[in-house]
Amino acid sequence: MRRSRPAVLGMALALALGNGLGGTALGPPVAGASAAASQQSIPAPIVARQVGDDEINQHYVQLGGGASFLGTPVGSPYDIAGGRAQNYTGGTIYWSPATGAHEVHGSIGGHYAELGGPAGFLGFPRTDETGTPGAAGRYNNFTGGTIYWSPTTGAHEVHGAIGGHYAELGGPAGFLGFPLTDETGTLDGAGRFNHFAGGSIYWSPASGAHELHGAIRAQWAALGWEHSRLGYPTSDEYIITGGRRSDFQRGSILWHQAGSRIEVIQATIPAALMGVDLERIPTTQKVVALTFDAGANDAGLRSILATLAANGVPGTFFLTGSWVNQFPQDPALIYNAGHRTGNHSMTHPDFTTLTDAQIAAEISSAQSTIEASGSDPLPFFRFPFGARDSRTIADVNAAGYAAIRWTVDTLGWQGTMNGTRGAAFVVQRVMASAQPGEIVLMHLGSNPDDGSTLDADALPQVIAQLRAAGYGFVTLDHALG
Repeated sequence: MRRSRPAVLGMALALALGNGLGGTALGPPVAGASAAASQQSIPAPIVARQVGDDEINQHYVQLGGGASFLGTPVGSPYDIAGGRAQNYTGGTIYWSPATGAHEVHGSIGGHYAELGGPAGFLGFPRTDETGTPGAAGRYNNFTGGTIYWSPTTGAHEVHGAIGGHYAELGGPAGFLGFPLTDETGTLDGAGRFNHFAGGSIYWSPASGAHELHGAIRAQWAALGWEHSRLGYPTSDEYIITGGRRSDFQRGSILWHQAGSRIEVIQATIPAALMGVDLERIPTTQKVVALTFDAGANDAGLRSILATLAANGVPGTFFLTGSWVNQFPQDPALIYNAGHRTGNHSMTHPDFTTLTDAQIAAEISSAQSTIEASGSDPLPFFRFPFGARDSRTIADVNAAGYAAIRWTVDTLGWQGTMNGTRGAAFVVQRVMASAQPGEIVLMHLGSNPDDGSTLDADALPQVIAQLRAAGYGFVTLDHALG
């Protein structure tokens, strides 16, 4: 006579075994489960053996039989999900034609049962429970993924693209450590994630699977995870000059080693900034954006940075690629002090005289040069000489940038004009144009004729008088909403 055990019994017993630790021998199951199994067991002489039963028995013997952590058989082998299984007091051996016979027990076995056992997405086991190389824990591989267990994290599954990337990063022995969650759907319904002891891996169809950890992950979480303006990660965290960086669908987060400062780069342009060369931040708030162009030299840079630091004022610095190459240590002084950078072209030409291809090359060359220095100029661009038209603005937008002009040019770059101008001239121009959203254009370099740095000299009074008039200070990020 041929009879099989119901799959339900196997699941119930596996759940009962779930209270044990991964990799440890267990005592007998709870009394109810044991009694039920005893009452339904069939005397061995009258049970017809089926395909897989011999393999299960052989593996049981290999593991030590009744003297092993599996203990003694509970009931008889039974059909399950196209395979066979045998319950024991300390676990279960599962068999399928594709995977052979492998045991599952303890906390891993309990979680496996919760996830549906062989009938769930994990399918049949491909390994016995095994110690994790290089890490204090245990795991079972299954046809559809892996369950990992450690004393501090418990048992959790990892599978699919996230599981594959987790393995590439070293699994439990890597910097992510053991999983803290099963793979879980994101609230927007578009992606999936696993949290680990050392970070997270997020996946979406559009972005793939990428890890986040440390300060960058914390900043992304503070912004709203995948719901933030940055979207899903599109890269793992990687090294940049002076720090680390992760890229996202709509921007980047940079960590600068100096001061452990975090910089959030939003690389999307609001519709209101398309097709325009912005002359004022669109706001009713009494805020001013101080901006500084770098194209000639850096004679006024250190004075400007010292003044901004002393007054707690942020600025936005538009850099040319040639200036970065000429003064390679200066970009770090700017971004480590907490300021934003923008793209001012590679060689400072008149864009209205260039072809579309030449414009694209000027922008991309400057971007890569500034990025190599450790900063990111996106999404702000300023036209050299302020020379632009509708075509060149469209080219800048196509490169991913918003064009930023100014409300007032201090004309400090013109120098003293044979001694007829001083710092007061710069202050007067700024205050005459003061209004909500004012964008002030100043320069870092000295006048080539008289060596003056009027913008640097005037900056303390510019800040003091604007504050006295009730103004605060912002970077151009304020224009992004």
